[in-house]
Amino acid sequence: MKTLGNPRQPNRLRVAALLAAALTLAPGMAAAAVTARDIQVAARVLGFADSPLTGTVRLGIVYDPANAGSAADETALAGILGSGLTVGAVTLVPVPVPIAKVGGAAADVLFLTSGLGAGAAPVAAAAAAKKIMCITTDAAANAAGSCAVAVQSDPSVKITVNKAAAAASSVSFGTAFMLMITEI
Repeated sequence: MKTLGNPRQPNRLRVAALLAAALTLAPGMAAAAVTARDIQVAARVLGFADSPLTGTVRLGIVYDPANAGSAADETALAGILGSGLTVGAVTLVPVPVPIAKVGGAAADVLFLTSGLGAGAAPVAAAAAAKKIMCITTDAAANAAGSCAVAVQSDPSVKITVNKAAAAASSVSFGTAFMLMITEI
């Protein structure tokens, strides 16, 4: 049987494919996790607050420019929102907020990008000081108390409210909403 080219080439291709997969899964290099459906769910949550938001809502997208995953989430979210995305009674207008400047953010609601871990603690402090809601798609940040609300839209809609974080930022919801969500 005659072999064309280098007989070791298939192994090189496998190694290249494995290397590409490893780089894709490397910490901080993951693709943006936030989706348009996540944002639609988050916008609907705003309407269930005891003091529901309506009209133009400045959505402070909190991200860490030094974290590739967080920066990718900010870019994806800004792209989804464009110059303003209307969902129900709110029009979400993006306001990029580097995490180092979250305390002075001119926002009505904070949206915490994913993957910041313990570095997200200033977001909880800012939400509490400003008495505004913080929403994220990062379930770990929600569980840690960095954000009051976590939303997930795939494979099904799931909303989790961290009671302590919600109380600290004076965020509360109606009884009917509380029956539809998970509290931690």
